[in-house]
Parts: sequence; C-alpha cells; structure tokens
Amino acid sequence: MLHLAATTDKFQLVTSAAVTVDVVASYTDLSGTTVTPGNQVTAITTAATTDVVAAPAASTVRRVHVITVRNKHATSSVDVTLHLDRSATDYELHKATLLAGEMLEYVEGLGFFVVQTTRKEWYNRRVTTAYVNATTSFSDITGLTCPVSSGKHYNFIANLFHFSNATTTGAQFGINGPAMTGMRIQALDVVTGSLTAAAMSSNVTDVTVLDTPAIAQTTGHLTTPVLAVLSGWINPSAAGTFAIRGRSEVAVAAGLTVSVGSWLQLWETDN
Repeated sequence: MLHLAATTDKFQLVTSAAVTVDVVASYTDLSGTTVTPGNQVTAITTAATTDVVAAPAASTVRRVHVITVRNKHATSSVDVTLHLDRSATDYELHKATLLAGEMLEYVEGLGFFVVQTTRKEWYNRRVTTAYVNATTSFSDITGLTCPVSSGKHYNFIANLFHFSNATTTGAQFGINGPAMTGMRIQALDVVTGSLTAAAMSSNVTDVTVLDTPAIAQTTGHLTTPVLAVLSGWINPSAAGTFAIRGRSEVAVAAGLTVSVGSWLQLWETDN
C-alpha cells in the first residue's frame, strides 16, 4: 500500500515527452477516527514533473488505493515515473514506458502493472458436425475457420481425424484465406493405421500456395478415423478468413470424412 504520512510528502509523476497523459488517484484520509474518501485528477500535456497526489493535512495519513496513468496520445509513447517527494527529495517508486493508448495502474494489494491497448489474437476451433467432401475441389472444413488481420503473423496447428471411402482414395488438406505476403505449411498424416506397421506420409517441401494439398495423397484409410496434423505460419496482406480445407483425391461418394472432435488453434505471433 502507498501512504503519505506527513505534510511534506506527496506523489509526483515525471513525464518524458509532451503528450497527453491523464492521472486519476483515489485515496482515503485517516485522521483519528475520521475516515474521509477523496480523489485527485490531473491532466498533463508537457514533459514535466507534476504533483498527482497532494500532501495530506496535519495529523492525517493519506492512504492511496488506486492510481491510473493513461497515455491518451494517438501515436506517441511516453516514459512515466512515479516519485515520492519528501521535503523536495525524490524517491523513485516505479517507471514504465507507455505506448499510445496504454495505461499504468497502481492497485492496492496488487502493485503496479501496465494495461496494454491490444492483445494477441488466439482462436480455438472444433468440428462439431462431421465434414464430408465427395469432390476433388477444396472446401472449408466446417468449424475450422477464424478471422485474421492484415500484416500480422500467425502460427497454426490442426489435428484432423479423418477417413476415406476406400483405401484407394486419398485425403488431401490445405489452407485458404486472404492474399498472403508469406506462408509455410507442413503436414504429417497416417495413411494406414496399425499398432505395429502404420503407414505415414509427410511433405517433401513446404507448401507456399493457398488451396494446395500439403500432402497429395493417393491412398487412404477406410472407415475408422486416423490423424493428420497440419501446421504452419501465415502473414496475410489483407484482412479475411483463414480456413483449414479438405478434398477427396477422386470424386466419389463420401470420398473424405473429417470427424467430430477435429480441432484448430491459430495464434498471433510477434510482428
């Protein structure tokens, strides 16, 4: 907790740049048995040292519960430093760099932390109704789509439980979405399930084109689901919808089925 215990104590904020910073402090004054709540608001527009919690009256302890320091500027960052000023001697409590729109908070019992204006995107998706494709054309696997933003970088992984109408029909998976500045996908698939001699398939090279099979399989597993794992990185050049897609190697009834419980995770990474 933060206290001002004398008439020579106050809290000050040092701002490093001429940007708009709003400060709100909530406190309680304790004087004997008298408890008086209060607050102080401060608008800062210059690089300066500014009083943000004034000194208490004589024989009074000012207990500070919350301080918020918000950078209101649209584009500029600012360094903010909270001081305890005691008789004109400064004691640094906390320093942070606030990007445009960010806020430094002090909360009694929690301490200091920065509230960011943006958060990384993270999506979890699941197939709730079996997807069936009897054609050789790619289509979105129902449930495995999510929005993506222009210019951001994403990683993804999809676990696809699938089977084919016959062992001579291959399951093929790829991705679709908006135009990409860059992309890379790889896959690993079980073609024939077995406890002792499972047949696997994988990429020979990275796939870097939308609606292109990660593995151009020509054989498949019949009736019971086996697992394909599809993973990669994308960097969209426009906003749109990212989708895991599937198709049958040959056009045949129930050529490819992706079972309930298949899932996708997609998350934003560092730009």
